[in-house]
Amino acid sequence: MDKEQIISTLINLNFSRLEAEIYITLLGGEMSGYQISKKIEIARPSVYAALEHMFEKGIVQKIQGNSSEYKAQPPQIIFKKLSKEFSENAIFAEQTLTQYSENHFENRLSAIKGIKTIIEYAKDMIIKAQKEIFINTDLELSIFKAEIEKASENGTEITVFSFYEPDIELPCKIFTHNRHNKHIASRLMLSCDESETLIANSDNSGEWFASITNNPLLVEIITEHIHNDIYLLKLRNEYSDEIYDNLRIGSYFESHNKIVK
Repeated sequence: MDKEQIISTLINLNFSRLEAEIYITLLGGEMSGYQISKKIEIARPSVYAALEHMFEKGIVQKIQGNSSEYKAQPPQIIFKKLSKEFSENAIFAEQTLTQYSENHFENRLSAIKGIKTIIEYAKDMIIKAQKEIFINTDLELSIFKAEIEKASENGTEITVFSFYEPDIELPCKIFTHNRHNKHIASRLMLSCDESETLIANSDNSGEWFASITNNPLLVEIITEHIHNDIYLLKLRNEYSDEIYDNLRIGSYFESHNKIVK
């Protein structure tokens, strides 16, 4: 890793660029503010101000008997401290903001982008569910294995409509078309406790987008949709594909979107 990469990393850890340059410089040995200023070619007043701030934050030490010289605090001390502070602050923020969010939960529709963010939000929904979960997806169910197992342990009923046969055992009811597993995933619908739903899909570029809502009507529509997919599947399994001929209504949408397969 070159110097610029190290500086960028330190900036991501809440160092200013000047603080990052000073810290890297002091790792090479004890120096005065004047020496640091000459080495990194930054005006002395800026260097002294940064050093004082770094001293207050515990990033540098002042040499006893010679307060004009400084040394770098060992990295293992700084970053253990930063890691602990970040973890404590993250836990506090999560608990506080979650409580704040729950206390200000209104009827809303929101959007998120990116498959990783969408999956993490879906996992959180599954973990939080207390009564019943419905999932409709062509993603690999193993993605949600830990969350489904946890929800099941908590007594939550889980029903999954999957387009592909799962390759793992899961403590839930799974209904599947038994299609071939080699595919490009493009869909995720999730309804939890009849109170919140997530609808996600990928566009032609492969980017994923999701809508999330607690609107009662939209939650009911998605929950009904997943039920109806299962009902149609059970009809096909019972009466073969010919049963679909009697279900068609002859709409343009039906013929072009293949909603009855």
